[in-house]
Amino acid sequence: MSERKRVRVKRKSRRALKRRNYFLLALALVILALCIFALLRTQGMLPANETAEDWYELKKEDRVLVSLPADDAVHDNYTEWWYYNGHLQGQDGHQYSFHYAVFLLNAFARHTVIHASFLDEETGQRHTFQARTAGNPSRDAKQGFDFRVGDWLMRGFDGSDRIQGKTSEFSFNLDLSSQAAPVFQGGTGLLDFGEAGTSYYYSRPRMGITGYAGLSGKEQAVSGSAWFDHQWGDFRATQLGWEWFALQLDNGADIMLYQLYSSTGEPLLVSGTYTRNGVTTLLSQDDVVSKPLSHWQSPLSAYKYPLKWAIEMPKQQIKITLSPSHKYSEFDARQTTYNLYWEGAVQISGTHRGRGFLEVSPVATRADSK
Repeated sequence: MSERKRVRVKRKSRRALKRRNYFLLALALVILALCIFALLRTQGMLPANETAEDWYELKKEDRVLVSLPADDAVHDNYTEWWYYNGHLQGQDGHQYSFHYAVFLLNAFARHTVIHASFLDEETGQRHTFQARTAGNPSRDAKQGFDFRVGDWLMRGFDGSDRIQGKTSEFSFNLDLSSQAAPVFQGGTGLLDFGEAGTSYYYSRPRMGITGYAGLSGKEQAVSGSAWFDHQWGDFRATQLGWEWFALQLDNGADIMLYQLYSSTGEPLLVSGTYTRNGVTTLLSQDDVVSKPLSHWQSPLSAYKYPLKWAIEMPKQQIKITLSPSHKYSEFDARQTTYNLYWEGAVQISGTHRGRGFLEVSPVATRADSK
């Protein structure tokens, strides 16, 4: 064999060996990825953008997919928020209500948004606050959360939380303590929103409150009860409309209801939970009859929001009416999240009494309200 031919044979052998090595490396990476995927699945640690088919299989196993207190902390997902609403009573009998939420959004870059409202239910004075900042202003707690933006604080771990906020119009400085076990929405803590994605979701529906709050210059010692939600996942809230109810009945029962709609107003999901004496029952469309009794048209946006509701839950022998404490509770978030929604306290009457909060997005306003 000539020298030139031997050189060509050696070159072909080297190329063949390289191709073989590349193939073996690729095969090893595929096997490693499959092993990691299988491990995460068995540990209930799959990301929230898994397929609906996988989600339903997990749901059948009836395993809670949220691990607390570890999952109180920040996750690396497209959307995440921590949310409180609450009802307060001052030493002089004054009644207040509030909501306070921190959103982490991962779009082109991570940014943080704060929304808050505060209502003096005696005078009807309502004030709001919103802010948007780049990045994640938390202290990167491995368990729990700790957000600080100026005069605003939201910190919590395993149901022992602290929140504070201050503007020129109102302030609050509150300690919260969970009085019941957390509730995992959907039973497993994972919900399927169809084309909009999937979301992890749990609640602490009854948290005791102590601290100070009030309009500026009129702060006083207060006590009361709060509702806490934490939700995260690779879903797009802008593709959804909703009516969301968080209800605390005087008999100790807590009810969460959410009615979701597509961006065109088509119904997607009716779901929720009923919790009493530590026992949670999942609710579906067959368990709840809800009907808007009246609408309020915003003078700011001209949207019509269904604010007064009749809700029946035959299995629980519940037939109640929800009435807004202050109908002028549209939140204009166009400076921060570029949307508007209605968020406010409701009073409960009928077979049961109590208090709660209602949130309605404009997309969810029904055809019969137009």
